[in-house]
Amino acid sequence: MKRLLDIVLVAIFILCAALLFLAHKDPFARKAVYAYTGFRPIVPNAKAIYKIFYDLAVGAVITLAFYVLVIRLPDYQRRQRLKGSLKRHYKAFREDCIQIMLLVADGSCSPDLPETLIEQDKFRDYFKEKVTPNRDRWDEFLNNLDAHYLRELLTGMEIFRDELSFVLNNTDIPKDEPFEFLKRLSAAIYRMKDVTLDYDDKKFLARFLWSVFAGWDPNTGYPKEDTVKKMIAAI
Repeated sequence: MKRLLDIVLVAIFILCAALLFLAHKDPFARKAVYAYTGFRPIVPNAKAIYKIFYDLAVGAVITLAFYVLVIRLPDYQRRQRLKGSLKRHYKAFREDCIQIMLLVADGSCSPDLPETLIEQDKFRDYFKEKVTPNRDRWDEFLNNLDAHYLRELLTGMEIFRDELSFVLNNTDIPKDEPFEFLKRLSAAIYRMKDVTLDYDDKKFLARFLWSVFAGWDPNTGYPKEDTVKKMIAAI
């Protein structure tokens, strides 16, 4: 809807800008059109009619200019600030959670590794490495997860959800797809708030974490790019 409004406003601006020249008291634009088309209409009371059209065009152009400067430009700048903030929070969320996963799975974590594993393909490759003949690193993470690190993960998720909720409540997202996706993501994080170390809860949590950090989608498989990052960029 907002995109349609933009198209209509641009069309009105172009039409009014054309009228400014065509209805100007100096007929230079009209003469150029007559010479190009060969058509010269006879307009009764032309001077008065051109003056009316000229005044209307001037008023419309000024109104549109003020609308852009006073409403649309500040709205765009605000949306860009919130989008930039959400991008930074998402990056920090991924780094913090990956660091926790590494501490649980490996018992230690090098300072640079969480940032490296932000990329979903690198995260998948690392956590699917075999650490024993029968278990990969992801299995180690799930088997070694304790109450302390579970609480740390849930806290990080809740912090990110707060930022998501703030952006959703304070930004007019022009496209439906990112708006609906981010709402579903916020709801999915909310459903994690009461998970425990119970076997079924851990499976529930594992599916969510793998979908976010490794990019797994049961319908489409592994995408080429981070879907969350893509939807944030579309705000």
